[in-house]
Amino acid sequence: MSNTTAQAALDGLIGAERIAALNDTLGKAKGLPGAAYGPDFYRLEQTDFFPRLWCPVAFASDLPDPGDAYPVDLAGWKILLLRDKTGELRAFHNVCRHRAMQPVPSPCKGLSHITCAWHAWTYGLDGKLVATPTIGGERENASPDFDKADTDLRPIRIAQWFDLIFVNIDGQAPPFDEHIAPLADLVSEFDHTKLARAEDWSTVYPANWKVTVESVLEEYHIPFGHPQLTRGVRRHNPMLHGAGRTFMATSNDREYTDRAKADSAMGMPGIFPPIPSTDPNGTTPNRSHFIVVSPTGAMQTRSDHMLLGLMLPNGPDSTNVRFVHYYVGDAATDPALAPVRDKLVEAWKVVFAQDVDFVRNTQANHALRDEVGLDTRFSPYWESNLRQFQQMVVEVIRGD
Repeated sequence: MSNTTAQAALDGLIGAERIAALNDTLGKAKGLPGAAYGPDFYRLEQTDFFPRLWCPVAFASDLPDPGDAYPVDLAGWKILLLRDKTGELRAFHNVCRHRAMQPVPSPCKGLSHITCAWHAWTYGLDGKLVATPTIGGERENASPDFDKADTDLRPIRIAQWFDLIFVNIDGQAPPFDEHIAPLADLVSEFDHTKLARAEDWSTVYPANWKVTVESVLEEYHIPFGHPQLTRGVRRHNPMLHGAGRTFMATSNDREYTDRAKADSAMGMPGIFPPIPSTDPNGTTPNRSHFIVVSPTGAMQTRSDHMLLGLMLPNGPDSTNVRFVHYYVGDAATDPALAPVRDKLVEAWKVVFAQDVDFVRNTQANHALRDEVGLDTRFSPYWESNLRQFQQMVVEVIRGD
């Protein structure tokens, strides 16, 4: 849509008065109305939110070799990720230029070309149309009446940061290096380039993608919803950071009453090698970050491991959640460390399973609360980033 049309649609769904209430001082501000978590708003996001941003959609290690193809779905946008013959990452709309079938419906390896199963139109790994079998007759693979101009797969902007793959569908987002710079600066105290991929797991949250993001964005609920994460911790010393269209994060410099209890919950110091510090003195900060990589990614850093995540919409009331674990060097694949890595995976799975009832309950109430005029509110101490996230959604749709 044009910005004017999107603004009119936004006003029709939530209204200027509700946007003004969202932008009030934090202690008085009111959150997005329930309609923002429903199907009509989701359709607006499909056209005027997700295409406008650099969105994380996959992991580069999902397609490690030349000839690998990996289809993804970003809020209904069918996207084909490829490694061409040189190993360069490419992205295209996963739409055959003949009759609009998805030429690659599932992950593939070792491709030298892409052939649509319906009529065998064939594309090179650079997206160029190279063959149209029998298009001009039973034995004629060309036709003087068929204009091949503009029949290649349609490319999409693509970028990589660590193992995350980003796409920008409308091609209008700022240069990626400029976009990612604030987040790169936040995590620059560790050398994450030494990390290697380990375990991969996924789940589904029965809620709108924004409910999912909000559930992992704030730490206000952790002592109540995830008590094992505060066991042995005297203070988290949380610090909030936000650059809405790039990231929102909480950093913690923890103080412990019982380090052993805290370590048994979510860390194994001394078992895995620490992530190297970029400090010239070699000092490793006792700091962790939980980061929403706007709008569909996540990053959890600890002193000895990292998780990268995806929170991809699966319609207006369901979100596919996926995480990959990373460790320094051979620790990611050492069979002797597999039991310890598995223990850590299970600990993280427990954390995300604990949120399922919260998001399911919240999603159900979003559909009802507008009927009785119930607003949501923000904790001034804990939830400035959550409010910033909601503001960012509105600003992008409005074209600010």
